[in-house]
Amino acid sequence: MVAERGRGDGHGIHRPRRWVAAAAVAAALCSVAPTVPALAAAAVGDLPAGGATVAVPPALTSNLPGPFAGPNSEPLGRPYAEPMSASVAASPLEQSRIERYWSADRRARAQTADAAERGDRPAPSTPDGSAATGRAQLAAAPPPPSTGSPYAYGGLVTKTVGRLFTTLRGVDYACSATVVSSPSRDLVVTAGHCLHEGSGGEFATNVSFMPGYSGGQLPYGMWIARRITVTPGWGLDGDFDYDTGFALFNTRGGRQLEDVVGAQRIAFNQPRTFAQYAFGYPRLAPYDGRRLVYCAGAPSADPYGTASLGLNCDMTGGASGGPLITGLGRAGPGAGWVDSVVSYAYVGETQTIYGTYFGRAIELLYYQSMEL
Repeated sequence: MVAERGRGDGHGIHRPRRWVAAAAVAAALCSVAPTVPALAAAAVGDLPAGGATVAVPPALTSNLPGPFAGPNSEPLGRPYAEPMSASVAASPLEQSRIERYWSADRRARAQTADAAERGDRPAPSTPDGSAATGRAQLAAAPPPPSTGSPYAYGGLVTKTVGRLFTTLRGVDYACSATVVSSPSRDLVVTAGHCLHEGSGGEFATNVSFMPGYSGGQLPYGMWIARRITVTPGWGLDGDFDYDTGFALFNTRGGRQLEDVVGAQRIAFNQPRTFAQYAFGYPRLAPYDGRRLVYCAGAPSADPYGTASLGLNCDMTGGASGGPLITGLGRAGPGAGWVDSVVSYAYVGETQTIYGTYFGRAIELLYYQSMEL
């Protein structure tokens, strides 16, 4: 889903409607444990030839205090605000019910989640996955700049990014999400508005994730969430600067999600100049939600003063929650560091999407989610 920032959100809240692309970013780290060694520095290059380049430092991270933290991070210590979380499905019976609920027909009819508005401003089974081809075995070069093209370059992103389906107040919604590395090996990141109404509203139910979704096929099956969590900034205030959530998933066939599809790395507090690659499953015209789409380019600031990262991209509703990945290809084909998720676009300015910046609050939520 993609949220647009406009004049009304149907909940009596006055903020610009943003279309949120489910940037459920899969963040896979080399080594993750309750006490994790510092993340090795990883070089981030410019965009490939043929598009604008972005001058960046020679390393993605340096002198990190933790495996996911950025250069501006400080030690995380208690006391700190507890995250907002809710159980989804714990028993096999409830998991089975949710899996039956998401029939192909119901998935096709699900709406794109439309987040609340903010402010008075202009107004988301094959081993290598269904999208994998011989190209996935080529050099780990990232795809060229784009404002919205089908992704056909293979690699980890075709397995770790998928469609996320939820129900909010009896209405079914479609978003995007990504598997990220975690000690529990079952963690997915997406937009907060895909999991919670925001502004004191309700949590979503029937939360399911289909990694590697392609053409209606589920090459890695359907996974049912056991618990979901969002930042207090989103859950209580509906603040798009904190529009991020994590979902932890039940095992499937005795296996953890990350063991089946892998995971993307995740990074926080990164410089805002790094080239970004956004992924999602937009389903409003000209897209249909059946294929993974990507945008790539240099990020920009939100002209209305939020902390979000802007990207020239025409993905539509359904892309909400999809990941923005930096350093794509530097960690292997289709692999990089998730440092944002698709959150919104302004009404009348839909050629730019905005992603929630992964600063200290999202870093804290990540660590808290692993304790649930």
